[in-house]
Amino acid sequence: MRKRTFKALAGALVAAALVVAPLVTAGASAEEAPATWPAETVGEKGELVEWTPETNHTDYWEQEYPNAIKCYSSDGNTDHGEITDDGKTVTLNEYDPSWPGDHWELLVIKAGNLWNSVIENPEAGVAYASPPNSGGQQANVSHWIVCKGETPEQPKDKVTESKQSTTDCGEDVVVTVTTTTTTPYKWDAEADEWVLDEANAKTEEKRETRALTEEEWADCNPTTTKTTYGEWADGEWECGDTSVTQTREVYTTVYHGEVAEPTVTTTQTQTRELTAEESEKDCEPTPTPTPTPTETPVVPATPASTDPGALAATGGGISPMFAVAGGAVLFAGVSAVAFAAYRRRQVSAE
Repeated sequence: MRKRTFKALAGALVAAALVVAPLVTAGASAEEAPATWPAETVGEKGELVEWTPETNHTDYWEQEYPNAIKCYSSDGNTDHGEITDDGKTVTLNEYDPSWPGDHWELLVIKAGNLWNSVIENPEAGVAYASPPNSGGQQANVSHWIVCKGETPEQPKDKVTESKQSTTDCGEDVVVTVTTTTTTPYKWDAEADEWVLDEANAKTEEKRETRALTEEEWADCNPTTTKTTYGEWADGEWECGDTSVTQTREVYTTVYHGEVAEPTVTTTQTQTRELTAEESEKDCEPTPTPTPTPTETPVVPATPASTDPGALAATGGGISPMFAVAGGAVLFAGVSAVAFAAYRRRQVSAE
């Protein structure tokens, strides 16, 4: 039993070695093969892309190239093209407008077991070369795949717009310049996409003018105030005052830019202290009181004598002494009469 088991295992190992050996050999050859074209290559060279089993299928290439709407595989001649140069090249026919799409999107040429020759956007009438084989020689075409493509719709022109506004305070306007740049697209076959055609961009400028808004006008004409003052003038004061009220004129003018409003005049007041000299100025001196005069009794004058002798004796009139004596006698007589009357009233009363 052990011998049989050993023989069975040995046989399985040998069989596995026979299966793996060709794969290892092929892998080694693939790694050693240079990704270059032989010098004597016939036809237009494409890009060498490593061959895998998946690359034999059209759906692989349809997924790799979004613009490929349909791919076809052939090992001989078809309406799309034919094998030329004794099996060393593939030449495509003119694109039929009735076919789906509008151009040849891709050509893949398989030859040998190492490489695919891949040509993007191939042209009709051009012989494209088959890839080299493991021996470094150009191999005969085994099969080829061609894909029809549809150019994506050209994007609308790119339009950019910029505005710049300038305030002209002298003219009381705002000037706005609008710059519009229109850039078309062009098809880039190498990139297989639409790209901006900067070289054919067009620029236009539009100039517009409008009046200033109230806020803009205020910015252009800032409000300023100018104030001037007159001289202080003293008011009236009286003797003994210690202060006096002063007044002066104040002139205020409001400007909006260079435009002036009517000047407004107001009166400003303040109080200042008087000096001692000013306080006493114009004061009248205090008058000296006038004494009250004493009344002198009036003595009746003695009639003048008409006697020439008497006039001669007295020197022409009555002596004042006689007048005084006469008055005294008269006063005494009046007093005596008054006293007698008084006594009589007293006696009668008793």
